[in-house]
Amino acid sequence: MSAIIWTVVLLAYLGLFAYQAYNRFGVLLKLPAAEGRFDRIPERIKLTLVYGLGQLKFFKGEQPAGIIHVLVFWGFLVLGGQVATMFLRGWAPDAHLPLMSPHLLGGPYMVVRDIMEVVVIACTLTMLTRWLVTHPKRLMGFVPAEEKLHNQQHWEAILILCFITTICLTGLIYDGGRLIFMAGDPDVEAERAWQPVSGMMAGFMAPYGAGFAENAANAAWWIHNLVVLTFLNLLPLAKHFHVITALPNVFFSKLEPRGALSKQDLEDENLEVFGKSQIKHFDWKQVLDMYTCTECGRCSEQCPATSTNKPLAPRQMLLNMRDQLYENGWDVLNEDWMDKVVEAEGDWVTDEVVWSCNTCRACEEACPVNIEYVDKIVDMRRHLVQEEARFPQELTRTFKGMETQGNPWGIGMDKRDEWAEGLNIPTLADKPDAEYLFFVGCAGSFDDRAKKITKSVAKILDHAGVSYAILAKEEPCNGDTARRLGNEYLYQSMATMAVETFNSYNVKKVITNCPHCFNTIANEFPQFGGDYETVHASQLVAELINEGKVKVSEDVAKTIVYHDSCYLGRYNDIYDAPREILKAIPGATIVETARSKNTGMCCGAGGGRMWIEEEPTQRVNTLRVEQLLETKPDVIASACPYCMTMLTDGIKEKEVEGSVDTRDVLEIVADSLGASA
Repeated sequence: MSAIIWTVVLLAYLGLFAYQAYNRFGVLLKLPAAEGRFDRIPERIKLTLVYGLGQLKFFKGEQPAGIIHVLVFWGFLVLGGQVATMFLRGWAPDAHLPLMSPHLLGGPYMVVRDIMEVVVIACTLTMLTRWLVTHPKRLMGFVPAEEKLHNQQHWEAILILCFITTICLTGLIYDGGRLIFMAGDPDVEAERAWQPVSGMMAGFMAPYGAGFAENAANAAWWIHNLVVLTFLNLLPLAKHFHVITALPNVFFSKLEPRGALSKQDLEDENLEVFGKSQIKHFDWKQVLDMYTCTECGRCSEQCPATSTNKPLAPRQMLLNMRDQLYENGWDVLNEDWMDKVVEAEGDWVTDEVVWSCNTCRACEEACPVNIEYVDKIVDMRRHLVQEEARFPQELTRTFKGMETQGNPWGIGMDKRDEWAEGLNIPTLADKPDAEYLFFVGCAGSFDDRAKKITKSVAKILDHAGVSYAILAKEEPCNGDTARRLGNEYLYQSMATMAVETFNSYNVKKVITNCPHCFNTIANEFPQFGGDYETVHASQLVAELINEGKVKVSEDVAKTIVYHDSCYLGRYNDIYDAPREILKAIPGATIVETARSKNTGMCCGAGGGRMWIEEEPTQRVNTLRVEQLLETKPDVIASACPYCMTMLTDGIKEKEVEGSVDTRDVLEIVADSLGASA
């Protein structure tokens, strides 16, 4: 009778779970395809092992919370064998999984299982303390909108933690009771030596007799299995759905260059929408991201917009999108469903949230399950710009400047090469066989401060005897700013023109000092037939120093802190080259700020935010400068003209320009070349 009841209960629970899972995954099957998610299988398996099973990102950032989560996750993997065994024993009380008898692999497994049950209980009790007593900001929320999230999820988190604790505790009670009432059984006696904690539990129950132990074990068995099945059915309805979707989400991570946004086919006659404004417009991987959010808050903790009290908190934005899907279910896929995710004023994602993003990818770097945020935000910007013509007022001038003058400054394109007057720098028209095209970029051509950096790069290249040339007045804008701001049509026209210009000169290699230009040319121009060997100037100069072709001789007895550009670092993994250059400067002392390299904070210019005004109390560059000043530097160094502008403004804001200087890495090199230059 017990086996019959167990069979009915199990089938009922599994049937309910199958129905709920169908409602979740069935939606994914109805959504647009996600390109490039089934290729390079070995790389995807490695990602899953390292970030999915290995939980690598949880070892970074706030501790011990990350370690606690890792232990609970690994504990669940270990306890999977225990759960399967408990289920089997509903029909056969002596059942073991294949090879898991105490005479084979079962003994060592039981030791690990016993220990992990205790470890997981300790971890869940610590987590309950965080939810109920210490209230860390990362759990409670970073912006007012997340207060609602906290109120909704508080009970759920506590319930899940209680479930996990119960599963582990009942497992110990069951195994402890079994050691008593089945004493004398050869298998049970063989198990006894392998179960240290269950043996202690048996010691507590022994004085009450075998009957008590059997009843306790039976009760523990039912409670254990019912809690597991209830937990399973709660997963598709709650934040812990990531228990099911996390590994697939990591497996299907984006493997294309991180700096490459998707190319929308604007010539497609069947194209009905520009950008994305409704759930049904997002592809299945983007919605899988929504399912997979663990609500840990690591993304918002690293977000510069959140840190400066703007309305964007990546976690809340993603969960708002998920909530719309959950509340409306299959309706969001209907042709007549018109409710938009992004609205000027609404309950889901407001315009202010979308325009607050710096596209710095700090959120994606921090996310333990590889959720992609930037592509969703840019897709929504594409909708706002190309369909709604709804964007910050300042961008009207920016877009006009790019459309009419080929640069966001709006300065006449005939002045693009004024920085080079009197320097005898060759052009590709005069030197078509040059090894490198030095792509200066709009900032290096038009911004007075950035022009000094451009001249420093040219000085170093001349000093090292590098064969290079520039396009001068023929140099087009690569369109990075337009694409990040959502003006995909403008970007594609500019990128196409740039590639045609490059190809007309048979360009093979490109040098650029702007990380934004570097990222676009290296990672996005291939979408338009432009495949070039692209190098950032800091990479080339570091190589030239190592080869002895550039010799820095002037002593710089200053303390220098280096600020990582997001588009050089997190987008393209170029962290070492600028630091190697600085370390080669005689007399210089190089220090690191707390947030550096892949955890470095954005300067505030990325994602087109350079052209959008900020409230004085919400300026990202000011906060970043404060972080850098904590190292007590004489010089704040960067390798990006946009960063230079933001850091220089931040220094002025903090009123320390008399004691702290802002310099590009290559300016420091150029000044250190001495008389030999």
